[in-house]
Amino acid sequence: MPTTSSSSLTPLGRHVFIQGPSSDAVPASPNDPTVVVIFGWMSARMSHLKKYVSSYREIYPGSTIFLVRSELHIFCASNSTMDAQFKPMCEVIESLGCLENRQRILTHSFSNGGALHLLAFNRAISLWNKNMAEHAPHNPSALIIDSAPGGETLGRAQNALTAHIKSPIFRRIAKIIVFLVYCFAWTRGQIFGIPSPIAVMLIALRRPRILPWIDARTPRLYVYSHGDEMVPAEDIEAHALLSESAGLDVRRLCFEKSPHVAHARFHPEEYWSAVRKVWADACARVA
Repeated sequence: MPTTSSSSLTPLGRHVFIQGPSSDAVPASPNDPTVVVIFGWMSARMSHLKKYVSSYREIYPGSTIFLVRSELHIFCASNSTMDAQFKPMCEVIESLGCLENRQRILTHSFSNGGALHLLAFNRAISLWNKNMAEHAPHNPSALIIDSAPGGETLGRAQNALTAHIKSPIFRRIAKIIVFLVYCFAWTRGQIFGIPSPIAVMLIALRRPRILPWIDARTPRLYVYSHGDEMVPAEDIEAHALLSESAGLDVRRLCFEKSPHVAHARFHPEEYWSAVRKVWADACARVA
């Protein structure tokens, strides 16, 4: 395992970072999460993502934090390429005992980009840990799905995946890439019956074991807003209802006007109170 600093993020390959526990941390509760995994939204600025790292560090100072940046190349990269990029993270996850029920893990995913990278990581860690099915999770775990998932339409996919690219030129390029991938996926689906990446994501997020430490008992909190112009509240509510119908433990936190992936900035007290609450509920489920 690489040496990590409590004050900085140490790279684990191309787009994954890790921050160790605070050197003088004394957990506020023996039930606090020991590991927090954050999957950022597509093309998010590092300065924005670091704010969530800082918030988690303040709430849970004794946790090890992983930060995964979401990049557009996921649409062009092969499964083997993504597996290789997640290999350093898989090594550390294994060394911490996350695959052997020795950690309490909170997972936080943002937008469709974060969800796609969460699922890509799950593929990599599943190949890494072929005995995952033998280790049913029994420690507390929770999943927060912020501003996702969105629908399959081209416009919504482009908005959700490119909204936070500040440069108009790069945003236009990104939209073209999404358009080409969408057209390719649509054509492939029509000819061979192969679903699009977004369709696969929508189905996969309703599965109980979407990560080794998550199952049907894991509380899943959907955070969204009627003011989100990128991913409509109706799409998220429909997905939450399907997840609930599948027997998953679903909670919802809906705001009225906060923009896409900005709910914590507009409603910090409610947002982080909900994070603490879903984690407390996760602990109660396994008590």
